[in-house]
Amino acid sequence: MQPKVMQSLRYTLQPAVRDISVEWNLPDGVSVTTLSPPLKVLFHGQRALLYAQLKGESTGNPEGSVMIQYSLLEETVKNQLSFCLKPTGDTGVSLHRLGARALIRSLEMEERAGGPEAKALREKLLPLSLQSGVSCTHTAFIAIHKASGQTVQGPLLHRTVPTRGMILRGMGPSVAMRCSAPMAPMARMARKACMPAGQMNKMPFCGSKSLTDPLLQLISLQKASGSWDMDSSVANVLGKTDDQLANMMPKGVDKAVWATLLALLWLYGFQLEARDEWQFVAMKAASWIQAQKVGCVPQCVQAGNALLGCQVQQETLGF
Repeated sequence: MQPKVMQSLRYTLQPAVRDISVEWNLPDGVSVTTLSPPLKVLFHGQRALLYAQLKGESTGNPEGSVMIQYSLLEETVKNQLSFCLKPTGDTGVSLHRLGARALIRSLEMEERAGGPEAKALREKLLPLSLQSGVSCTHTAFIAIHKASGQTVQGPLLHRTVPTRGMILRGMGPSVAMRCSAPMAPMARMARKACMPAGQMNKMPFCGSKSLTDPLLQLISLQKASGSWDMDSSVANVLGKTDDQLANMMPKGVDKAVWATLLALLWLYGFQLEARDEWQFVAMKAASWIQAQKVGCVPQCVQAGNALLGCQVQQETLGF
């Protein structure tokens, strides 16, 4: 769950597409009906499909176009797509059903909101669902017996499908479980594999990560400004001594800058698989270093790589 939350937070910090508008340019005799709900904002990593239905017949130019206009980073962007009103081949029913589904979902949202138009929306949903073959909240698929043509009656029954046996290895013979269609033997075997409650209470509790994790230790040592102090706690996380950190520090470099650079190098060099957990920590540290206007960053990065035994490029750190 934590990586997903961090990913969503990262998306919200990225520039978003706003003020989205769609403009159609169609020949005389052709009109357009928007099937998708209005799109207000689109965040980084998201995508949207806009469905529309064209009605009528053009006697003149068979060409049309649609232009999407939106704002990104305080700039107005326009994208135009031209299309032919007379397709060369059969487009099939898949695209039409997708458009019908988009309209059905939009109407269902309006119906759930309530109001005096709920009954009219339901009367519109029923024929649309039946004609398109897309189910809605008021329709459902019914099984029909091919021979008699009658609907299948009776409650739903669970049918067990036989499967090949599978042995779960890595256990002793007494607790090995054989997975097959009958579930009763598995239940008996599971009870046999359980230990008594008294012994279970004596087992060590395996909870969430504690501060013994070097990554969490380093994150907890970061100051509100985004920097780290060069002390023994940071040295222990990096697996070095205070003297090693001091001896490898380039001349004229502030201790906090040196410690922050080492922390960034350690994160990118040894904790890259957990980047979702510390990416905002690194962004804050990189912004702090940039604000210090350090002139010997390349020398610090080179010395830090030599000290920690990693090979992280300066561009990777974000400055």
